[in-house]
Amino acid sequence: MINDQIIALLASLGACFSAIATFLTVRQIAKQREASYRPELALSRVSVECKKDPIASGTIPTFWAPIGNEGKADSLSRTFSLPLSNIGLGTAKAVSVFWSFPFESVTKQVNDLAQKTLSAAYFTFDKDQLSLDSENLGKSTSIWGNQKLETLDYVLPAAVHHEPVMLKLPHAYTQIVSSLLYFSTRDKDRKSFPEIPPLIAKFEFSDIGEAKHSATFSIQFQISAIAGGGEFIQGYVESRKNA
Repeated sequence: MINDQIIALLASLGACFSAIATFLTVRQIAKQREASYRPELALSRVSVECKKDPIASGTIPTFWAPIGNEGKADSLSRTFSLPLSNIGLGTAKAVSVFWSFPFESVTKQVNDLAQKTLSAAYFTFDKDQLSLDSENLGKSTSIWGNQKLETLDYVLPAAVHHEPVMLKLPHAYTQIVSSLLYFSTRDKDRKSFPEIPPLIAKFEFSDIGEAKHSATFSIQFQISAIAGGGEFIQGYVESRKNA
């Protein structure tokens, strides 16, 4: 191989390596640009105190009040919410939250416990409505069909907006969980409290580049203490992001 051929070969190899380096650099810049506006949603753990609703009849602890850092429950809010934060770098737009929970099986479980404890109460879950019919505990209906979807216009990055968005938990969920724990407490043959199925929250949203994203969380109620005949419950609500 003569010198001119060697020089030409080396020049070609250099050009090839340069093109590869340029391609890798462009790809890395594209990844950094994508990461710069990709949202990342997160739900925070909240301690909760459940007690009798002051404006409702009966003693089921359906009033959920968050416990603040000072250890006191906030009894002013009529809804229980979880702090939703965006720990990513970009804004999450057009956020939709789809809730799901096995109401049919849990309602049956609550009715079995009510019957076992000789409690005059009967729950039904029909046509996306959770209803309670009881002479002692009152009558109520929670319309799950109107609670399965929550929408938010946007969630700003935490670096820009330090306060989280408060995501309200569905009313029907808090009602049935409170009832399950209430009647299980009254079961004298109880060896342990029933396992509460997770509430599933599926998020769908867009970033500022109009790319679509989704994230699914399992939300779990954990018991810390129960007093009386189940009229007072203390615990916490935590979430885990599903893979």
